[in-house]
Amino acid sequence: MHTGKAFILLLVIVALPLISRGDTLVESLLSAYRLTPGVSLRSTDFDVYNKGSTDPNGTLSEDFSYWPFIMLGSPYKYFGESNWGGLMEYSFSGFNLNQQLVNDELVDLGTSVKGYYAFVTPTVFYSFSGQRPHGKYDQTLIAGLGVGLGYLKADGDIIFTESTQQRTDIDISGAALAISLFLDYRFGSYVTRISGGLTSHAEGAYEYDAFGFSWSFGYIFGL
Repeated sequence: MHTGKAFILLLVIVALPLISRGDTLVESLLSAYRLTPGVSLRSTDFDVYNKGSTDPNGTLSEDFSYWPFIMLGSPYKYFGESNWGGLMEYSFSGFNLNQQLVNDELVDLGTSVKGYYAFVTPTVFYSFSGQRPHGKYDQTLIAGLGVGLGYLKADGDIIFTESTQQRTDIDISGAALAISLFLDYRFGSYVTRISGGLTSHAEGAYEYDAFGFSWSFGYIFGL
């Protein structure tokens, strides 16, 4: 599985300033299922590889755009008295891409791919503010990394701009391996999240990767 993009995102998360020195409302939200509606700045890449290769034959992509979202979050379960814990990450996202990435520029080559991916990942997280929120605004800063199972469906076509230049049809669906990464900064019932999800499905002679990156802002409701 091609984890380069996920690794880069992890480095970004680790490099972010540890700004949190994250009362009872926020603590209860962290220990129960949560529903978070909001708005997200999002981009998706779709890559096609030869099996066993680390370089893509071609990439369909898009500029960042704003989307509404609803996120379901599972309870935060800590390991003893430590700052480490576990949760389940859930994701579903559709995509419709009609530009290819060539020499770091988006170009319209008459190709497109549309579809969706979904995944559930058991996730290990670390709370930089401890097990309870801190400060005047009840702040927390939590980073997580998960690996699990997903589903990827896509159809369309792509030109192998990085190899043979051939146009190849895409018509895939099936189980996928998934990696998820996130950084949550919470203040009161508000949250901003940087996240990425990589879903990889192998079929025929190729491996297909969908990578979604988003920066989201929302309000947390306890369930």
